[in-house]
Amino acid sequence: MFGHGLGQLLNRVQELLGPSDPSCLTCGRRTRLTRELPGICPACFRMIPWITSIRCFQCGRAIGCPDCSRPGADERAFVLNRSAVMYNGPMREWLAQYKYRGNERYAELLGEMIVRPYVQLEQDLRVVLGNSETSGIHSADRLIHAVTSVPVSEARLQERGFNQAEVLAELLAGKVKLPYVGLLRRVRHTDKQSFKNRMARLKDMGSAFDRDPNACMRLSQIAERARGKRRAPLRILLIDDIYTTGSTADACAHVLQSYETELDMPIEVYCLTWARS
Repeated sequence: MFGHGLGQLLNRVQELLGPSDPSCLTCGRRTRLTRELPGICPACFRMIPWITSIRCFQCGRAIGCPDCSRPGADERAFVLNRSAVMYNGPMREWLAQYKYRGNERYAELLGEMIVRPYVQLEQDLRVVLGNSETSGIHSADRLIHAVTSVPVSEARLQERGFNQAEVLAELLAGKVKLPYVGLLRRVRHTDKQSFKNRMARLKDMGSAFDRDPNACMRLSQIAERARGKRRAPLRILLIDDIYTTGSTADACAHVLQSYETELDMPIEVYCLTWARS
């Protein structure tokens, strides 16, 4: 009996002094972590609602999309959007932890998650372009030439201390070896879009963005390299955290295409978001 009690005591001391399992970032449990994504356990990884089957080729939604079937949807300034996950309750909490509560540990997690739809976007882009435009381009070469992000207003930047879309864009650009360039600025502060319906979003985004006056020279250098590889037009990837109606992406894409005059080169805009609502 004494030996049994001593054994329990020694085990307890070893637990206190020895290395313990790390805590899962998203559920807080002490357990082994998955190798698939940084900081989370296998159980939390399994519950991620990845978008694995796309119903709408343009916006990347996993279910039927009424927005893309509306008149005028084919006049959007961006070519297509791809997203990593469906925006359900747990994903809403993950984004809130990062975006509104400033938990910076989520940045690497979300940044790693957004690589998956980027790979899908590259594959779909090769289908869109066809053999005539991709002949001579190695399968490992990137069809996207530059990455940029949806900007936030100065008021929002002061409130949060960072631009979540910019952080995701820079993380992705580093992972896939593409240049990141800040091409846009927000010229009008808007209320949070999550509280607005589709028509209010479309109206609100109309004049919210403009070009960054310091970006043209950097973009010109990227365009010259693309021109040298005979990959016209210039393809820009726009990053945001959530795609809802496409109003933000469309407004930004219109501004990005205004660089065409200075570059003397057509521009195509593709969108990538962490979540699709």
